[in-house]
Amino acid sequence: MTFIEAVNRMLRLATLMQWDDDDIVSFSNTQHAGNISLCRQAVQHVLNELVGDQFLWPEDAIGHITSVAGTRSYSLASDFVQFQDERPWIFRLEGASGTDATQQVLEYSGGENALMKAVFQYTTQQGTPIWYYFTDDQEISFYPVPDAADTYRYHYEKNVMVTSESDTLPFDSDQKAFAFVDMATRLFTFLFTRQPLEGLGQDIIYKGAKKALLSLLKKSDPVRQYGYRYRC
Repeated sequence: MTFIEAVNRMLRLATLMQWDDDDIVSFSNTQHAGNISLCRQAVQHVLNELVGDQFLWPEDAIGHITSVAGTRSYSLASDFVQFQDERPWIFRLEGASGTDATQQVLEYSGGENALMKAVFQYTTQQGTPIWYYFTDDQEISFYPVPDAADTYRYHYEKNVMVTSESDTLPFDSDQKAFAFVDMATRLFTFLFTRQPLEGLGQDIIYKGAKKALLSLLKKSDPVRQYGYRYRC
């Protein structure tokens, strides 16, 4: 279920759109602009609650960096949360298809502070990177500075938050997505009627929808405990 499909279902469950009305096709729809905004806030709020309660967690993903000769720093994926492994790996790719991992790039021990003391020209010395490190602006940098256009692959965990209309809710079945939408719709009702959100946790309808969703999540997605992870 996509973000906009969830919002359409919420508007219908709240009877703000009749079942014979056309679905909204954009969040910029003017007829329901105020309600769409509240629905979006409700969806994001409930997702944050589930992540905070550790019933949802970041999803596995693969990212790529294409180096530019003379450029040392690069942005990670916009939905990057943390590397998948306790000891992050980055691979330089080669081969005819450009997918063969031929070289491992490791994190420089001690980070940029240690590197600048060991190599005075670390920001300009060029070659094939053998180390990476994080900069203060949350980008990833290579040493030596790349001297060619190469592709680097890294495995990471991505944010499950939805922002765009086509973003997919982090559920692997409609049954889970429908239970989630029931939760979000109840929160939307609180926002729409200006009820104090302090009472949401004790609301029978909200608690019932959450119980149903958590029951579905536990069957196939048991809560897992993270060990130490490197974070940028």
